[in-house]
Amino acid sequence: MDEKIIDQLIPKDQLAAFGKLFLTEYLKDGFGMQSKRSIDLYVFYLLEQLGTLGKLDQNTVSETLRVTESRVTSFRYESRLRFANVSDEDFKKHVLWMLARSDFDTESLKVKFIIEDTFMRKRLNAISKRIGGVPDSSFNAEIVSLHYEQLSFLIKWLFGEEISEEYNNQFQKLIAENSKVKFSDVRKAIVLGAAKQLGGGVVKLAKSWLTGDPT
Repeated sequence: MDEKIIDQLIPKDQLAAFGKLFLTEYLKDGFGMQSKRSIDLYVFYLLEQLGTLGKLDQNTVSETLRVTESRVTSFRYESRLRFANVSDEDFKKHVLWMLARSDFDTESLKVKFIIEDTFMRKRLNAISKRIGGVPDSSFNAEIVSLHYEQLSFLIKWLFGEEISEEYNNQFQKLIAENSKVKFSDVRKAIVLGAAKQLGGGVVKLAKSWLTGDPT
C-alpha cells in the first residue's frame, strides 16, 4: 500500500492523534500482548473515527483496503462493539441519515432503507422490536423495510410526539387518493424537523444528505 493511499485514509493533521491512540491501546497489556485480530480491529476503528473510512461505503472500503466486503462488514461490526461508545445522539443522526436516503413502496406502504452498518442495523432492529415493530430484511440483510406506521412509532420514540405528528400528517397527504405529494417532500420535512432537535450542525448535515452532497 503506497503513501498516496495512506494520505487518502487519514488526514495529516490526525496522524499524531492516530499514533498516540494506537500506541496507548497496543501497550495497555504489555508490548506484543495484543492479538493480530485486536490490532486490526483497532486500526480499522481509528481509520473510521479519525480518517475517511467512516464516510465510505462497503465496496469503496473493500477496494481501498484490498479486502473482501464480508471482511469490511465484520471489521465494522466488531470494532464498533469493542471500541465505540455510540451515544443516543449518534444513533439519532444515523437514523436521519438513513431517512434522507430512504425510498417508499406505494404498494406495501413500507419505507425502505439501505443499512450497510451491521452495528446500527442490529440496534435499529432491537429498538423497533421493543416498540412493537419488526423490520423486514428478508430479501436482503442490508435492505430494511418498515411499514410507515411502524416508522411513526420509531420516530416518536427517538424524536418525540411533535415530530411524529408532523410525520403522520405528511404521510396522510402522501397516501391520500390522487395525492400530488411526493415522498421526497415528506422525507425532507421529517429529516429537517427532527434535525433541528439535534442542533444547527446536524441541520446543515441533513441538508447535505438530502441533496446528495457527500461533504
